[in-house]
Amino acid sequence: MTKTPTLTRTSRGKRYPRVLGSLGGVRPGPTFVVIGGIHGNEPGGAEAVLRVVEALRELEPSFRGRFLGLAGNLAALECRRRYLDQDLNRVWAAESVASLRAQEPERDSFEQKEQRELIAVLDDLLDKHDDVLVLDLHSSSAAGAPFSCMGDTIRNRRIAFALPIPVILGLEEAIDGGFLDWVYRRGHVAVAVEGGRHGEVRTVENLESALWLSLVAAGCLLANEVPDIELHRRRLSNATAGIPSVIEIRHREKLVLEDTFEMVGDREYRSFDVVHKGTLVARRNGRDVLAPETGRLLLPLYQGQGSDGFFIGRRVRPFWLALSKWLRRIRFSRTLLLLLPGVHRHPTLPDAFVVDPRIARTKPVEVFHLLGFRRRRWEDGKLVFTRRNEGTPRVL
Repeated sequence: MTKTPTLTRTSRGKRYPRVLGSLGGVRPGPTFVVIGGIHGNEPGGAEAVLRVVEALRELEPSFRGRFLGLAGNLAALECRRRYLDQDLNRVWAAESVASLRAQEPERDSFEQKEQRELIAVLDDLLDKHDDVLVLDLHSSSAAGAPFSCMGDTIRNRRIAFALPIPVILGLEEAIDGGFLDWVYRRGHVAVAVEGGRHGEVRTVENLESALWLSLVAAGCLLANEVPDIELHRRRLSNATAGIPSVIEIRHREKLVLEDTFEMVGDREYRSFDVVHKGTLVARRNGRDVLAPETGRLLLPLYQGQGSDGFFIGRRVRPFWLALSKWLRRIRFSRTLLLLLPGVHRHPTLPDAFVVDPRIARTKPVEVFHLLGFRRRRWEDGKLVFTRRNEGTPRVL
């Protein structure tokens, strides 16, 4: 009879240790990494990981693969602040990571120290294992239903769509320097889950349920090995009743450090509230901010720190998701896209396309979103579209 390995749970020296728990399974399977508290005012993610770690320790299931639970920004978690010097979820762009690697550790800011320690834990793991999945657990300053977000690749969809919560497309691409962006560039699967408002018990419960169901979706556990699995499914389904299953981001109210910002309304907005075009939703630097289009409001900001005032999204119908998956499987984007008027390859960036809006006869944003090209920027009066790589590159 095969002996089940013992799960280790690191004892708490500070409020949270870096490694919340680890498990090396006796059966082959993926390496499953979950991180909570990359923002210090979001301890619910770390608490959810600890709940699952404790349950795994007691159950000793026949785990497939390897499990690693991490706490993110330890210093900020101690202070219950989003960050101390800089947002730890905005410092993972390629140039930022390269700069940190070249820098003497004595010069590190608080968040750079945290980042350096996370890199030390994850570097070899991400390099040496092909089948790695990273789940990033969050909460928000506004109330609302749980949801997942991801870079729009077919591999990420397999995990995100297995959870009975809405999937938000384009949110990860709208944020520069996110932690999951670093994981994507290393060629691995990565999904974030927002559990609800900071400090609420139901938020921890939602995140715990999402973690259990993700372990099943990844193949690390069988459904019958998870205690009360139907409770976890029902909890998330009930919390998201009446909300579209897939929403794409249409607008981001981006803030800079010097901005003053407040949401405006006769009550606090919740994530997924419907807002109509032209509605006064916020004030920025003393000026009214109107909703630029009708849609679902996401992550309205009700805290002092943050670089996003709110997002607005709209429903994506199942037909377009199915078409998108089929087109990517036949590699439409790498061949026939170039036949569209006003479209050509970027001269220096691989897997990037340039669109001249004066020539393009179709709606370029919709076409490129369909094929997963959700990052876009203006360059010399033209739109440049890029997307997450569907394969497994090894790019730092």
